[in-house]
Amino acid sequence: MSFLRVKRFSNIESKANNLYEYTDADVERLHQVILGMYKDINKVCTENNIHIIAAGGTSLGAVRHKGFIPWDDDMDIFMLRGEFERFRRIFDETLGDRYYLLAPGSEQGANCFLPRIMKKGTTLLNMIDETSPYPHGIYIDINIMEYAPSNKVKFLLKSVVCDSLRFISYSVYWNQYKSRSLREFMINSPGKKYYKLRMLIGKLFSFRSAEKWFASFDKCVQGKKSGLLTVPSGTKKYRGEAIRVKKVLPLKRAKFEDTSIFIFNDYDWYLSNLYGEYMVIPDKKDQGHHLCLKLDFDNEV
Repeated sequence: MSFLRVKRFSNIESKANNLYEYTDADVERLHQVILGMYKDINKVCTENNIHIIAAGGTSLGAVRHKGFIPWDDDMDIFMLRGEFERFRRIFDETLGDRYYLLAPGSEQGANCFLPRIMKKGTTLLNMIDETSPYPHGIYIDINIMEYAPSNKVKFLLKSVVCDSLRFISYSVYWNQYKSRSLREFMINSPGKKYYKLRMLIGKLFSFRSAEKWFASFDKCVQGKKSGLLTVPSGTKKYRGEAIRVKKVLPLKRAKFEDTSIFIFNDYDWYLSNLYGEYMVIPDKKDQGHHLCLKLDFDNEV
């Protein structure tokens, strides 16, 4: 997710005067729109033997709530690298009339280190993207699952390089497309030092564009087939998201709202690694709330 959530930094105060906080009705409508997006994408993927796998909070929602987490506002999915490349090749012909695909090397370019599918005719403008030239639609994040080295030393070395490229690439994006709203939000919060570090790294590595850094990250994370998978774009980065192939495959089906979605074979291990006691509903204060600059379900800006 590219926009910041208050739950990441407790008691945040911001001087930014143009932030919009989602209402419960917004979150409910987002669920409806994103579910429709998922159904469109899943239909194409099913027809082409491409598997959409629930990731992160979407996987947690499928297991704990049989759908969206009620207060969550997005959808995250996994694709295996080979299947994502096939998806990229058929995207324009099958989905290009209704959606954008933002990814390294795509026609629309990339606004993050992971691919995104955005719905045309909608607007979701986040603080980080305030001045960027890319589409700003309601989106689904694609976290690509990559094969990782089984050798511990090679795995560690690759994780350091990949995580560094991830941090550099997005820092350059922050610096390249400076956002007044993001700056005011972060400077007046416990995230002040983090923001300054991001901007410093972004400036130091600005001799290349963010898109080129995203492409370098995308190339670096790819690996040869092994018994280990990881999600370099995941919450816990390269090392923290590593998982044995036998825990992923064969996939299982889980109910998700009025449809279904694939989840890992050993989803309990995966969710426990991410969330600990994942079946426990968090307190209201820990559920966070969501901010953006503009949200429009019917128009694209």
